[in-house]
Amino acid sequence: MTKNPFDKSINQLPTIELQGSFKEMGQQYGEACKSQIRQLYEIRLDAALQHAADRGRTFSKEQALKIAAENIHFLKDYHDDAFIEMQGICHAADISLEELYIMQGLTDFRDFLSWGKIPDGLGCTSLIISRERSKNGKLLLAQNWDLQTSNMPFVCFVKRRPQNGPQTLSLTIAGGLSMIALNSEGLAIGTNNIKTNDCRPGLNYLNIIHKVMTCTSGNDAVKTIENTQRSGAHYYLMGDKNGAYSGLECSATLARSLAPDHGLITHCNHPVHPDINALNAEDMGQSTCHRQLRIDTL
Repeated sequence: MTKNPFDKSINQLPTIELQGSFKEMGQQYGEACKSQIRQLYEIRLDAALQHAADRGRTFSKEQALKIAAENIHFLKDYHDDAFIEMQGICHAADISLEELYIMQGLTDFRDFLSWGKIPDGLGCTSLIISRERSKNGKLLLAQNWDLQTSNMPFVCFVKRRPQNGPQTLSLTIAGGLSMIALNSEGLAIGTNNIKTNDCRPGLNYLNIIHKVMTCTSGNDAVKTIENTQRSGAHYYLMGDKNGAYSGLECSATLARSLAPDHGLITHCNHPVHPDINALNAEDMGQSTCHRQLRIDTL
């Protein structure tokens, strides 16, 4: 029996190391996080259904799973290795692909059901600093990841050493694919949640980031995201070992690069590009605007 990596203090994030074929890595991952995956699925499904109910739309759990099932074929066609890894997770953790999809991609799935309101004060703030602007002459990417306390016990690091493809290090959730990640090709990615009203069946942001981690350059990463059938809206910040960087603001149907301001790109939780902002689903509250003002001032 694999030792539970989560049997640690909340101040010690567990690190899960995976190695071998994608099926083997998935099985290792599911075995290591079996109880956490099931707990987090229940928490996140309830959160998505509650957000929908708050907006006057009621779904049963069975209906939610049926909606999630419509997205599974996108993943198999999009990134077969990730699909095999997810199958391994499901087999070891005794969870269905539909349940794992909901657990991994809460914000996209929640947006698909309704426009759930982010609690005031919570959200992500990100920053890209070009080589020309940083003190050490290196490209810097930074972000915070605000979580409600119900999610925090499930946060972990995952190191992947696949037989084929780049090695990766990701900060994610138990059973989750890559989220805030770096690969052995020197490509890094982070993400902020935004909300637009063009949600559709497709790939959630963890699926997309996991695919990006197979890329070797920032340019390839941008093309990968642009050419994906995205389910929901997210902002992606990316940079590579050659100093190339990009801030890509995406709705489900549109992708727009943000122009740097003297080698800097900042972003919070509201759409900035006019084309994306035209699809904005709701007022994200004062917090995101205050955080944007603060990071720009700094």
